[in-house]
Amino acid sequence: MNKKTWAHATYFLASILFCAYLAYQAWGHSVAYEHQISELSQKLNASSNAKSTGKKFLEAITFSLYEGYTEDMDALEAQKTAAELTLKQADKHTKLFVATLVLMLLLHVFLRSVWSLWALLFVITIGLVTGWFAPILAIVAYQDVPVLGQTVFQFESKSIASALLKLYDGGQLMIALVIFLFTMVVPVLKTILKGVLLSSSNLHFSQKTTRILRAIGKWSMLDVFVIAILVTYFSTKSGGATDATLQIGVYFFTAYVVASMVLTTLINGHTNDKHSSQ
Repeated sequence: MNKKTWAHATYFLASILFCAYLAYQAWGHSVAYEHQISELSQKLNASSNAKSTGKKFLEAITFSLYEGYTEDMDALEAQKTAAELTLKQADKHTKLFVATLVLMLLLHVFLRSVWSLWALLFVITIGLVTGWFAPILAIVAYQDVPVLGQTVFQFESKSIASALLKLYDGGQLMIALVIFLFTMVVPVLKTILKGVLLSSSNLHFSQKTTRILRAIGKWSMLDVFVIAILVTYFSTKSGGATDATLQIGVYFFTAYVVASMVLTTLINGHTNDKHSSQ
């Protein structure tokens, strides 16, 4: 290989490895945050609140000689702070992934290489897979209970994959099928077609693949629409007051959808240039 090819190959490997690292770190921190908040929620449930109220009363009547309640509050505050730091790390790596993806799209304007297109295809696939398995929604259901105060009754964190399993187990087969189709089957099919288009040297076959890709592309924004339905569905399933927050899986999946549409345009342009020069 000449120096130019080596440079493109190095860019290809470095960009993929860096983005895979960012996605793994974002996913790992988001899962750690999920576990930390789950433990915190368990400490705030009705039975724990009852024990905490008893410790508070005991601390009051002993004039703080017994400090069990204060120690528990300090431990909860420390755990909450640790969870917030973990969430910030997940957000940071997610933002870095998206920023790197945008930078790669801009760099292709200057590189105009099939290597950069392949790198983009691999990176958006990493974003897609992370979007499947990283949490997309965290839900805390709570109510104010006399004496006990704010009491957590339910905590759930959902990824696309776990939401599909829950819908299937709950007998919501039609909803599960629609979500599976538009969040997994269609994206995988589009990714395969992009790879075929990049590697194809046959003009007729490339044109046919392009037509199929354009036909599927018309439904691209349905991916995000389905995710919106999924988020809405689960955020309204809990009883009592509900605090639902979006998690990094939504951003990874949305980044995949937008970058995938841009990449389709870039690949079509590359294919047209390649065949016109033959």
